[in-house]
Amino acid sequence: MIFPDEGTDRVKRICFPRFLIWTLVFALAGSLAMAGYWFHRYQGVAANGPTYQADENLYNRQQAQIAAFAQRLNELGDQVGRLKGFNERLRRMANLDKPSQKDDIFGVGGREGNTAGPGVRLASTSAERRLHVLQRDLDRLSAESETERQLQRHLAKFLQDRRSILAATPSLWPVRGWVTSGFGTRVSPFGKGRKFHSGVDISTRRGTSIIAPASGVVTFAGWEGGYGRMLAINHGHGIVTRYGHLHKFKVKRGQKVERGQVIALVGNTGRSTGPHLHYEVLLSGVPTNPMYYILD
Repeated sequence: MIFPDEGTDRVKRICFPRFLIWTLVFALAGSLAMAGYWFHRYQGVAANGPTYQADENLYNRQQAQIAAFAQRLNELGDQVGRLKGFNERLRRMANLDKPSQKDDIFGVGGREGNTAGPGVRLASTSAERRLHVLQRDLDRLSAESETERQLQRHLAKFLQDRRSILAATPSLWPVRGWVTSGFGTRVSPFGKGRKFHSGVDISTRRGTSIIAPASGVVTFAGWEGGYGRMLAINHGHGIVTRYGHLHKFKVKRGQKVERGQVIALVGNTGRSTGPHLHYEVLLSGVPTNPMYYILD
């Protein structure tokens, strides 16, 4: 009831339905309950703040570890690639055929793609997916490296059985310099069309030391037409190396030389356009590409 001021005699009466009063009571109670609930949640979040921060720090460290793992995996891939190349050169030097795909030591198979069998949970986050990809690549590289190790063991046994042949193989660079002309057909530097070049030309300073790429016996040391001063070494097993355009000999005919021993000096004698070494490898009298034998 609302009582009027003096001078009036009218009293106003306002009535509220009972259900409205109960509604207001329940609304107030609900508001207090919600406020208590969110206050409790706020206290929980505030209490777990350090935990959340620790989880975030852990996540950042895991991301850094994944990146480092990926980099290490790339380095491992490069190492496996170099191992494959070295094995290939060894096989070529030993005249071994490369294994065919159907003769692989390790079998491979299974489904590919984003599939999983019963009870296997698929990756749900980008970090998990990245880890799965890295793990797959690691498994592949591990299998490849194990295959190459098996091949190396096979090659080691093969080469051990043929130690004398390996000792006779000219596997070192006779001199360090720039390969100015390779093995095979080339345009003649003297202007007479294309001609077959039976070795490789290695350009370097006059007087540079030349070493024996393998052990053997000197069979020739003298002047040989366009070769100028030439040296020939018989390494056995049908392998002979020849060195042309020399400045000076450091060994003589009939002398036994060891791998790495200085045998001559680079010169510019004979038919030559400048100081360089003309290097040949003959197998049973047939010129072959010296690059097939060089390992270092």
